Amino acid sequence: MARAKITLKREVLQNLYWKQNLTPVEIGKRFHCSFKTVRNRIKEFGIPFKNPAIARMRYKKADCTDDPTLRAYMLGFRLGDLNVYKRGEKSETVVVRCHTTHKAQVSVMKSLFGEFGRVSITPRENHFTVNCFLNRTFEFLLPKNEAVWQWVRDNDTVAPSFIAGYVDAEANFIINQGRGRFKIDSYDHYILEWICVWLAKKSISYKYRCLRRKGPSWRNQPPLNGDLWRLNINEANSLEKFIKEIFPFLRHAHRIRDAKECIDNVVLRRKNGSIK
Repeated sequence: MARAKITLKREVLQNLYWKQNLTPVEIGKRFHCSFKTVRNRIKEFGIPFKNPAIARMRYKKADCTDDPTLRAYMLGFRLGDLNVYKRGEKSETVVVRCHTTHKAQVSVMKSLFGEFGRVSITPRENHFTVNCFLNRTFEFLLPKNEAVWQWVRDNDTVAPSFIAGYVDAEANFIINQGRGRFKIDSYDHYILEWICVWLAKKSISYKYRCLRRKGPSWRNQPPLNGDLWRLNINEANSLEKFIKEIFPFLRHAHRIRDAKECIDNVVLRRKNGSIK
């Protein structure tokens, strides 16, 4: 007597095979049939077979969000302080990596990428190595050039989020000589110059200058591979306005804390009559 044909619904099979990333062997065990039967049904339903790289994935990965605000933040944070690469041209995994001495930055990495893939955190003697394993929808983070964030430059709505990401990675809010101040030191002059244009549009006063030129060391400092630029915001009202623009998008606990201290400093100085 012929064995009854195993009944598998297409949507169930597609969900188990692609979304839950089960193998034909694992699916076969669920339905008490052979992996060959499962493969035959996959073929009959016209469900695409996984390439070997996808089939070997051990951890579930989710597609990157379509939210332009969050994608802009990711780009700003990546350009400031992340290494992004693929192990090979055909690899299905995008690795986002950073080395940091701050637990607050580890928390940013987890909050930013944890819902999309596995985040591996390795404590070292005096720092952490963080690796995030993501799918190919994060390939937009691979290039590190102006073209990759051109869409941000043309969209005032997402600009504060992009700047917040870059600030979380590179900048500092400080109290110096009793006054709140903001500072970025960076080799990325093209990003800083665009931020200067954005600040000017917002009527926010700033200072921008070359801090050190590329070349030999001085005062026992190591030589630079490029020109080092500095962007400052020192004027109290401008600092307050700048912080209010980007504060909703900040994720780094230290930046949030220090930005609040700068706002409190401005409010106190205004109350004391030292600024208008």
